[in-house]
Amino acid sequence: MIVLLIAGGLFLTLLLAAATVATLAGDAERQRLMVESADLEAASGIRLFDRLDERLQNTRRGQRLIALLAGSGLPTWSPSMLLAGSAAGALAMGLIVLPLYGWATAVLATLLVVVGVRSWLDRRRKQRVERFVAQLPELARLLANGASAGLAVHRSLELAADEIAEPAATEMAQVSAEMALGRSLRDALSALSERLPSRELSVLVQTLTIQGRTGGALVTALSGIGTTLEERRRLRREVVSATIGAQFSGYTVIFLGFGAVLLMNAFSPGVMDVMITNLAGQAVLVIATGLFAIGYVVVRRVSKVEV
Repeated sequence: MIVLLIAGGLFLTLLLAAATVATLAGDAERQRLMVESADLEAASGIRLFDRLDERLQNTRRGQRLIALLAGSGLPTWSPSMLLAGSAAGALAMGLIVLPLYGWATAVLATLLVVVGVRSWLDRRRKQRVERFVAQLPELARLLANGASAGLAVHRSLELAADEIAEPAATEMAQVSAEMALGRSLRDALSALSERLPSRELSVLVQTLTIQGRTGGALVTALSGIGTTLEERRRLRREVVSATIGAQFSGYTVIFLGFGAVLLMNAFSPGVMDVMITNLAGQAVLVIATGLFAIGYVVVRRVSKVEV
């Protein structure tokens, strides 16, 4: 009897073990199918954005957007995905504002999101350009040292990428990699100028391009450029310190205009819709917008000093 009970217990244990294994195997198979399905969906989405990116690369605006992302330090971002995300964010902002302040303010909020994304990218690139320009004297000295040691420009760029800090290290590595793939020095440096547009960089690029094509005293030219760039950097700092108050005033004018619109809608919801549908309101809006725009342009012109 005891033997039968033990055998029955073992048999039940085997049945439970077999059922457990079958259940785990089934769950694993379902998880595998779900993962594969998710991977396929993600891959299809990625392929869609890749195709859109390829189309953007064939257009002038798309090339400028790609250069803007690269100059902002975001070369891995998909331009088509950025456009789709910005459009979705602008639409969501408009739908949120619409029931609160009316369609006129909703349109304004939508435009603000689009302008905000572009301004954010421009600001990132401007800051990166400023950091890069501040490194140009050191970069010119490193290239001059490489040239005095008898190294080619390509090898000098590689050594500069190893020695210098960011963001110049990444940009020099990019130029060196493009040259290693067969791109000419002129084309690689032109792409660098598109990513980081600045007068100082243009001077260095033109010097390297001319010296690489015609030859000459590259060491002397780079040493002189390094000294000149150092003086320009000090002068730029002084100009920025002297005009920062006027620049802030220009941005204040714009914020006052948008703030006035928000306050009007806060105290009297829908007033912008009424003004847009009324001839007198339209005239007031056009005149006010023109005055704010003129004030901003005048302040920016006064505070803009070319160095």
